[in-house]
Amino acid sequence: MASITKVIHKSGRTSWQARWRDPAGAQRSKNFDRRVDAERHLTTVEARKLAGTYVDPRAGKLKLGDFSKQTTAGWLNRRASTKARDDSYLNSLILPAFANMSLGAVLPTDIQHWVAQLDADGYAPATIRKAYQLLGRIFSDAVQAGLIVRSPCRNITLPRVEGSEMRFLSPNEIGDLADTIDPRYRAMVLTAAYTGCRFGEISALDLEHYDPDRRLIRIERSLSEVRGYLRISEPKTPAARRAITIPTWLPQLLDEHLTTYQAGTDGLIFTAPEGGPIRRNTFRSRFWIPAVADSVGPPMRFHDLRHSHVALLIRQGTHPAVIAARLGHTSVKTVLDVYGHLSEGLDRDAADNLEPPWTDSDVHALCTRHRERRNTERGLT
Repeated sequence: MASITKVIHKSGRTSWQARWRDPAGAQRSKNFDRRVDAERHLTTVEARKLAGTYVDPRAGKLKLGDFSKQTTAGWLNRRASTKARDDSYLNSLILPAFANMSLGAVLPTDIQHWVAQLDADGYAPATIRKAYQLLGRIFSDAVQAGLIVRSPCRNITLPRVEGSEMRFLSPNEIGDLADTIDPRYRAMVLTAAYTGCRFGEISALDLEHYDPDRRLIRIERSLSEVRGYLRISEPKTPAARRAITIPTWLPQLLDEHLTTYQAGTDGLIFTAPEGGPIRRNTFRSRFWIPAVADSVGPPMRFHDLRHSHVALLIRQGTHPAVIAARLGHTSVKTVLDVYGHLSEGLDRDAADNLEPPWTDSDVHALCTRHRERRNTERGLT
């Protein structure tokens, strides 16, 4: 049973000690300066015991730095690059601020101040949001483990992420860029622009996943660099594992490329000049930036070739579901949300092709035939 006892300390100070048993039957106690506060505490304790949300007050004293090491070690299904990014954010942005704080001592105001300080220090909004998501997951794990009642990551105002400027190249601009870059990467640029592959996907493409007779490339691998080491791993999502049909003229271009630049010992179609996989940062500084400057002009990212591919497909009226499948998106909604503004011209074209109701059309004939067939089935004719 819970009880309250008056306690007189050696100094003469009086306090009120609330005593109760936790769900495991262990005796717990806490002192308060006022009896009313002790009574309120016991009322809260009993309510949480009944609701199954009771938390041992001592559990929240665990340092966030210690708990974060324990809980992140159990996070599964993270790519090597994702784990490296999480570790970097944890060590450089989160732990310096919260490592020595007890889990139960961190308040929403502390989180908001931390976010504001990162923003004042000049960190990108996307970086701050990712660090906040990581911290939120740590506190969610603490709640799940019964160490704290609820997460302090609530009602936090985060800096707004402005959408990055996308660039869409025309076919002539794509050709200009491909003809300007080092000849070793001409076919790579054209393949990326006409398949929508990401840099990691196209740099991991090998002969085993290229079928020129069926005009297919299968995206089942992705190349990434983690702490200076190159790694080939599976795509992030099941939808990213896909087969892409390539244009009729592209197999010949790839055959010419492979004749001039032999595939690597590991079968990679596109390789570094010294052989082996392409390092993204080296490719960007050594080949990409100079080629962009001498052709289409900056700013221009390799990823904009993927955006350009979508623009080409939309311009020719390709269904959004087909575009989503080629890009490896799980939902058509992503295509509509990101690239919907490119369809404005197609909307006008669609409206221009609609015939007035007094003009005979195939649609009118189809509706009439359908109505006549229905009436015949009902015996009305």
